[in-house]
Amino acid sequence: MIPELHEVLDPGHLRDLARRDTDELRALRTRCSELENALSYVRRLAQGRLDVVAAEAERRRRGERGDLGSLVAELPDILAGGVRGVGSGRVAEQLEPPGALVTPLTAELDAVAPATRLGELPELGDDAVTALLDELRRHEERLSGWRRRLHELIDTLNDELARRYAGGEPVPNA
Repeated sequence: MIPELHEVLDPGHLRDLARRDTDELRALRTRCSELENALSYVRRLAQGRLDVVAAEAERRRRGERGDLGSLVAELPDILAGGVRGVGSGRVAEQLEPPGALVTPLTAELDAVAPATRLGELPELGDDAVTALLDELRRHEERLSGWRRRLHELIDTLNDELARRYAGGEPVPNA
């Protein structure tokens, strides 16, 4: 976990919200949203890699063995299989995540399953494919868990800000 994410997800990070300045809460909410956006982006990368490895594992389960060319030919179908029409209900505030956050998160993904490893799938043994699939699943679950926790933090911050607005508290720069 990158240090900034670790800091924000620390359970004590939101202690004494009621005493904090409104501008500080807004800045923290913005930072959480940036982290969530970066995590969402890298999670989609992880899911793509997971889909490719799962497709290779499924081919093997059916007794089929292919080469890299056949795997590449199947990529449009493999990657389109996980597309969902309905989103999470949250609107992304920015489409391009901050590179300073994406780079270390992508490095963590690459440590688990480098993109180049996908090109080696046809040559890997069954145990290696299964191990890679398991690692990718665990990593994607970790990313998803961090995103859920960030959503909770954002909701908590939004609730506190809404409480202040509803209570008629002075809200500078509203």
